[in-house]
Amino acid sequence: MLRLPEWLREECRKPQGELCDIESASPTAAVGDVVSYSLVSRDYKPMIIIFDGKTERHRFKKLQELEKLTSEYNRVEVENPPSTITFELVLAIKRAVELAEKGIRTKIFVKGEEDLALIPLVCLLPSGSVVYGQPKEGVVEVEATPEKKLLILHLMEQMEKHKRNGKDGEDIFSICRDSCKEVK
Repeated sequence: MLRLPEWLREECRKPQGELCDIESASPTAAVGDVVSYSLVSRDYKPMIIIFDGKTERHRFKKLQELEKLTSEYNRVEVENPPSTITFELVLAIKRAVELAEKGIRTKIFVKGEEDLALIPLVCLLPSGSVVYGQPKEGVVEVEATPEKKLLILHLMEQMEKHKRNGKDGEDIFSICRDSCKEVK
C-alpha cells in the first residue's frame, strides 16, 4: 500500500489538469460521486467510474440514484483507506481498463476513500481523459498523455510504502511503471 505523506499533500491538492465544464466533458473515466453522477445523469456514461458514497467526507445523497443509473456497469468493491492507494484498488482499476478496451463499463465502489484513485488511473489508461472534482475549484479534466503519465508516476514514487496483505507497495509501482514503459 502507498500512503500519502504530509509533505506531499499540498502538491497532490493542485489540479492535475485543466478546469472544465462538466456539461461539455466526455471523459473515458470519472473519479468521485458528484462528477460521476453529473455525467451519468445527463446520459453520458464514462467507461470507468470510481466513487465512495461520499462527497467532501459527507454521505452522497444521490448514491442510490447513481447506482441505479449505472446498473448495467460491471460493479467492483475494494477497500482503500483514506490517503492511500492499495494494491486492490490498482488491480481493480487495471481490470476496469482492460474491460473498457472490450467495451465493458465498470464502476468501482471504494470502501474508504477514492481521492487518490486518479493517480493510478491516469497511469493505467492507454489514452483518453479522466475528470474529477477539485474542492472549491470545480471539475478538472486530465488527459492521459505520456507526459502526464510520467509526472503522475513521479508523484506516486514519492509516496510512502507500507505493508498490507503481504504487499509492500512495490507491486503498485511495478504495475504502473509497466503501463508507462512506452513513454520512458
